[in-house]
Amino acid sequence: MTHPDEQVVQLLREIRDDQREHIARYREVAQRSLDAQQTAIELQRRASRLYRIVLAISVVVVASLVYFLHSIPI
Repeated sequence: MTHPDEQVVQLLREIRDDQREHIARYREVAQRSLDAQQTAIELQRRASRLYRIVLAISVVVVASLVYFLHSIPI
């Protein structure tokens, strides 16, 4: 039979080991979350850039169409 102090020490070691495992898993999950957030931010930046380009082209096309329609003699 083990001594009560040895049981306490063993229990504390198990708690410590479990906490270390928990922290390691937490770090992995947190890193994956940060990676996903960075990916989402990059996708938003790309979509925003594409939106601005499409908007600029649309403005030019509409302005050209309005100019063309006004230049037609009726």
